[in-house]
Amino acid sequence: MVYVPAGEFIMGIDEADARKIATDLGLKVDQLWAWEAFPKRSVYLDGYFIDRCEVTVGQLRKFVQATGIVLKSKESSRHFDVPEHLLFPAAEITWDEAKRYAQWAGKSLPTEAQWEKAARGSDGRIYPWGNSPPTAEYGHFGPMFQQPALYVQVGGHPKGASPYGALDMLGNQYEWTSEMNLPYPGNPQAEKMKDYAGTCVVLRGGSWYHGKVGFYAAKRFGLLPNETYYHVGMRTVWVPPPGYFKSESFKKDQAAAMDF
Repeated sequence: MVYVPAGEFIMGIDEADARKIATDLGLKVDQLWAWEAFPKRSVYLDGYFIDRCEVTVGQLRKFVQATGIVLKSKESSRHFDVPEHLLFPAAEITWDEAKRYAQWAGKSLPTEAQWEKAARGSDGRIYPWGNSPPTAEYGHFGPMFQQPALYVQVGGHPKGASPYGALDMLGNQYEWTSEMNLPYPGNPQAEKMKDYAGTCVVLRGGSWYHGKVGFYAAKRFGLLPNETYYHVGMRTVWVPPPGYFKSESFKKDQAAAMDF
């Protein structure tokens, strides 16, 4: 995991940001559904850890072996016995499975704010790597944003790292959050969401399958709680208890991480 320190960050976007993103991606503003991410504002978060990469097939296999859970889909389990596939991201994961995995691991699914701060840092950047348009060196987007052949191993695009070192925050898989798709407080275009607000769980991360409409860090997408597809995975967070960094637990965890 990587650490995201306590403090404020810029969450959401405004119309000027939406116009820039549309220009970068060669789209019309309305194609982005950017109003879901309005308004742009400052949000404070306590410090937390977030997975450096998406949860992998190998990590999911350990969960299945330890708990005996029967996954709804075979999209991940079909890779369990193929060593070179264990670093693929978990795929076709349901929201319930994602929550159960996180609980088993002693962690949780991120809130939208936790996910977005980990992706954007505190300087209001549009993309995890900065404000330059997405290209193939930054993430698994496919050649010239055409649909590529499925997902790829996690961590393969280090130039796309966020300010805190999180990888694959855009491209590869969509990732479940813990929250429903309600309008943000103060959204001046909340009316556009009235027919579907609160019905879906928010996913983040702009999957390779969904395409360039999702390739910006404030993008919100959603599925019904019982839906999933092979471009849907997860990433987890852990909030340390007070005094953690001065504790013996931190020293042990730090040593274990260095050994890993």
